[in-house]
Amino acid sequence: MDDPQSETPASEFLSQTPYVDSDGDEEPGEALSLKLARFLRLCWERRRLVFGILFIGILCSLLIALRSPIVYTSTTTVVPGADASPSSKLMGLMGGSGAMARIGSEALGLSVPGELFVGILQSRSVSDSLITRFNLLQYYNAHLMEDARRSLAANTKIESDRKSGIISISFTANNPILASNIAHQYVVELNRVVNESSASSARRERIFLETRLKDVKQELDDSAKALSQFSTKSRTIDMPTQAKSMVDAGLKLQGELIESRSELAALRQTYSEDNSRVRAVEARNAELQRQMNELDGLNRKSGASDETDKSGYPSAIELPSLGLTYYDLDRKMRVDEALWEALTKQYETAKVEEAAETPTVRVLDTANVPERKSGPHRSMILMVGGLLSLLAACASVLALSIWEGMAPEDEPKKLICETAGAVMNRQRWYWSMPGMGWVHGRLNG
Repeated sequence: MDDPQSETPASEFLSQTPYVDSDGDEEPGEALSLKLARFLRLCWERRRLVFGILFIGILCSLLIALRSPIVYTSTTTVVPGADASPSSKLMGLMGGSGAMARIGSEALGLSVPGELFVGILQSRSVSDSLITRFNLLQYYNAHLMEDARRSLAANTKIESDRKSGIISISFTANNPILASNIAHQYVVELNRVVNESSASSARRERIFLETRLKDVKQELDDSAKALSQFSTKSRTIDMPTQAKSMVDAGLKLQGELIESRSELAALRQTYSEDNSRVRAVEARNAELQRQMNELDGLNRKSGASDETDKSGYPSAIELPSLGLTYYDLDRKMRVDEALWEALTKQYETAKVEEAAETPTVRVLDTANVPERKSGPHRSMILMVGGLLSLLAACASVLALSIWEGMAPEDEPKKLICETAGAVMNRQRWYWSMPGMGWVHGRLNG
């Protein structure tokens, strides 16, 4: 059991005269060692208090370490593209590359791709998209988006290496698959935001060409449909070829008709009209004449029946009137087709230029599913808890010694006692707890 008479107040042993040598000079080293020895002796005299606080601190640290959930950390690293920002192009024109280009960009106050991407990853739009996608409001037991954003930021670590430009994204969660998915989704959201926010001239040109290309394609489809309907209605396939074939057919029929008529005239000089050969040649002439009239459209013009009109194509008389409409529709379709081909080439070129100007993100290391836990570090928690408990015990010993060394008539002690007494009177239930009587006696000296 401790001897109360052997206790030395802290104010006494800290204020005692230090060791002075024969020359009258103080020995700072020996004075410090003497104070340390006295303080250790005082802690030993109050070892029950020291060990009690230390035990309680270590026990609390152990409970915290055991109750802390196991967490896993997944990390992915990305590298910004070489032409990820206008500053890289500017420094490229100036002849800089690599680290010199980055230093020059910083000196000119231009944005560095790594810092730009880190800012995008820490933006509210990316956080809200992740919270919505993975239902992090329920995961963090948060009622507001702001609370979920704060928890997401606390579990996310984004670092950028200024020398290499590599960006590492780490996310910590109690589920290894969730940690891997969210770390990977950060890269997906980064690409999405970069592509959506890109406002380069190539992007604007690509959007304009894309809209114009849709309109021209619709016009081309309409003109092709109109030409097809006209060709079906007028029975025209290819007007130039069809007209040439009709002229050739007419010339051939006309030559055959002239030859047959000459043969008929020769036969009439030799045979009578009732001769079979004369009748055969007359019948052939009539057929050739009918074909000539049909080719020229005379039968249709004279109101012949459809039974006599056995041709499925327009006549030579109808070709000029049909040709004007046909050539007009065909010319419009060819113009729309040429315009569509030209716009298609420009559209593909604009897409290539946009891809070259858009900041690119290359994944160096994909987000892995962690196999080992990243926390909690229970041994570290116990060590820190033990150290803090030891400091608290030493501070308590020192404070209690100073309190006991103060005289009852000292104003600070009287003020504290009066304040504590007023609080105690209001909270009488508190002093009915076990051990509070000892504290009350210590405060009252």
